Amino acid sequence: MENSLVEARRSSRRQLLAEANRERNRGRDRRAISLYRRVLLEEPRNVEVALRLAPLLAARGEAFEAWQLFRNAAVELRRERRYEACLAILRDACRCVPYEYDSWRMRAELELRLGREEAAYETLLDGRRHFEGPRAAAQAIALLTRARAIEPWDPEVALDLARLHAQTGLPEVALELLNALAPRLRGPQLRRLRALQWRITLSLQHAWLWLQALVRERGGERPARPASSRPERDADSFDALFREPAPASDECLLLEHEAPV
Repeated sequence: MENSLVEARRSSRRQLLAEANRERNRGRDRRAISLYRRVLLEEPRNVEVALRLAPLLAARGEAFEAWQLFRNAAVELRRERRYEACLAILRDACRCVPYEYDSWRMRAELELRLGREEAAYETLLDGRRHFEGPRAAAQAIALLTRARAIEPWDPEVALDLARLHAQTGLPEVALELLNALAPRLRGPQLRRLRALQWRITLSLQHAWLWLQALVRERGGERPARPASSRPERDADSFDALFREPAPASDECLLLEHEAPV
């Protein structure tokens, strides 16, 4: 009797799944979503169903639920040590729900554990591009900070990170980073660094350093230090100096154990 009930439930789930697949193929996403959810109630660790449902939810704007399905599927494959399949799921998650910070972080951490530093670095920078504006500054800073742990002196990453620190009320952190970076830069990158320092401090010293960098970039003579205590400037022309930002560069760890060699 018990075996008959179990078999009946399995048969019912198979029928639900087949119907859900038909509805999805016909473009009836709402009906397909409802049926896939019913299957998952019975089989919450069914990776196949989760991966069919997640993109449908993402396309309808239900990003958080979609990400939870992607994450659960990735965790399940991690338990089975299917690392490449796990990574493929996280790539799909980054594509379908790009504004979920954890999708980028977990993907990068997995790539690092698999010894793919360059891929992890690119993942972090790609993820950073999806987090613009004040509300997403914390996520952007976290991704760039992790990227700098891989490649500490990429000038574009460091300048972007310093700018974010300055915008979020941490000018001392920004200036410390810029001071460490300055000896490594030349030409336009140094000029942009000096401009950012000046913008943060509005000091005569940084105005003069910016002017030095500008003249050296153009192959001219070293300028004389201004005599006034503060640089004379027009507000509009000062703001115009900084309309040349660098291109946007661009820990719930998924893995708790080392990946096999």
